[in-house]
Amino acid sequence: MSDKPHRRLAAIFMLDVSGFSRMMAEDEAGTLNQVLAQQQTLIAPAIRRHGGRIIKLMGDGVLALFPSVISAVEAAAQIQADAARTRRLQLRIGINLGEVLIAQGDVFGDEVNIAARLESLAQPGGVALSASAYDQVRNRIPYDFEDFGRHEVKNIPDPVQVYFLGEELTSLPSLRRSAPPPEPRGIVARRGVRPAVLLAAGCIGAVTAVAGLWGWHSADRLNTAAAPVPGSPAASAFEGSPVIAVLPFTSDALQPETARMLAQDVIRSLAAASAVRIIAPSSARAAEGLLPGEAAQLLGADFVVAGHFPGTLQEGAGLKILQAKSSSGGGKAGAEPLSILPPQPQSSVAALAPEIAASIIGYFGKPLPHSGRADIADGAMLQLFTARSLMQQGDRNGARQALQRAQQMEPDWPEAQALAAHWHLDMLTGQAAGLPERASEAAKLVQGLPPEATVLQLRALAAQFSGRNGEALQTAGILAEGFPNDAPGQLLRAWLLHLVGQDSSARKVLDNVRRLEPLPQPMVLTVEAALHLAAGRETEAAAAAAEALRIEPAAQLALVLQCASLAALGNFEEAAAACGRLKGAPLTVDQAAAAFPYSAAAPQRALRTGLSLAGLTGRP
Repeated sequence: MSDKPHRRLAAIFMLDVSGFSRMMAEDEAGTLNQVLAQQQTLIAPAIRRHGGRIIKLMGDGVLALFPSVISAVEAAAQIQADAARTRRLQLRIGINLGEVLIAQGDVFGDEVNIAARLESLAQPGGVALSASAYDQVRNRIPYDFEDFGRHEVKNIPDPVQVYFLGEELTSLPSLRRSAPPPEPRGIVARRGVRPAVLLAAGCIGAVTAVAGLWGWHSADRLNTAAAPVPGSPAASAFEGSPVIAVLPFTSDALQPETARMLAQDVIRSLAAASAVRIIAPSSARAAEGLLPGEAAQLLGADFVVAGHFPGTLQEGAGLKILQAKSSSGGGKAGAEPLSILPPQPQSSVAALAPEIAASIIGYFGKPLPHSGRADIADGAMLQLFTARSLMQQGDRNGARQALQRAQQMEPDWPEAQALAAHWHLDMLTGQAAGLPERASEAAKLVQGLPPEATVLQLRALAAQFSGRNGEALQTAGILAEGFPNDAPGQLLRAWLLHLVGQDSSARKVLDNVRRLEPLPQPMVLTVEAALHLAAGRETEAAAAAAEALRIEPAAQLALVLQCASLAALGNFEEAAAACGRLKGAPLTVDQAAAAFPYSAAAPQRALRTGLSLAGLTGRP
């Protein structure tokens, strides 16, 4: 894929956090965590949903390009409305329309500078548009903008005309987020129409108190009617395997990340469920803060699960199930109560996720194999939640320290031991040249542990790196059969099939992974890039690798594939630059290719030839 500088007309979208410097001075770590969480769960999903492309994240800022100004304004409206509704950090957004110069994955030009100046002029919670951007929405969006006059801006010779759109954002007819009137009952879903159900599950009471019953959202919190409607499971009106997404939970009493991590723990507990599809945690958390119908649409889900933790213990609360349906004519989705399940008393944090998962899957008439989770101390479980949360935020040192604290509390805890081994391997960002050794070390760390999903993944990888590809595929098959909804496990199977030259089977498995991971993920894109390169589609390989690196700039396997595919296309300077960003560079061909333990000759030859053309030394 050539990345030669080229010009393009685009709507330029610039966002930052109001008062960021002051908040960082008061609470640096807390502010940074809030900014990262808001970028990941609110801002990025809204930009993608409206056709935008994030060019770069700049601390508290975001630069994105949109194909139209209307799309950019709609994204801005959703972001500001969600930020206000969820009481997130206050944001300012500037939108300009103009020609930009695109090169090396970045954008340049005066029009970008103008967008940045517009953002600085916007009110907290508002949006500022240039005259060129305003001309594109005038008379197309039925609302008035405030003319803020002409302003001198830094490094721009001519004054800029500015238009404001502030508190009106949630009032625009095309952007209104309230639920439509409920549809008449008794309508059976038509074939091909995919209803979505909200299973609102939550724990009553503080987790640190180690006791409680599940409690539920109030009707206004869920944008639904108050009264439940008894009835048979909604899955009975459904053909095929229902697709279920567990959204990040919320809480009045707990730390937000604790509630979110519990939701992800529920998803992991559902990995062994059969005859259903469970959206993976990495995709599901991007739907945080959306209404049920919106989340279902984003994730391609038939059912969504949400939960709220009230601040006090309550007796008799249970599982409320609601059905979310998309209204006709392009309106917003609503939610309609269906039934209530009996309460589920709990005695520990560790028991929460498996029991919630069992209730969810039981609603669909499906069994859930026993998880076998030990009776773990609440403090250790909360430290594990903290470790996972910090790792997702990019704080690797903090994550490992929290995991060590969990292991100190529970020295023989298989789940924590497997997670430590998984992080030691670090397939995503770990140095490519050291992967074979780390795979062997990780497999030794999980020796004797129960054959849970992570343990089987590590054993399969270690076997492949040791040349035992038959054993690797057999282990991956056991993993796929025992944990059909474990997205990383299914992706590993696709990867192993590719490594042995079974690319047709690998693509079929990868299609299934995409159903579990509907939003782009770096490792999925990396496997896709490897399949393209092996098939001689270097342009597609380079594009997939570039997208993986946009999401995770330190993704080492994606860098190797980008280097090889760009060189195969004749873009030698760009290929050398990609290779130069590898950890431990300069590497030899053997060292860079060490992360790809091929037993099939053709894809191995394509990779090594590309790396040699990129200037790496050694035998191609």
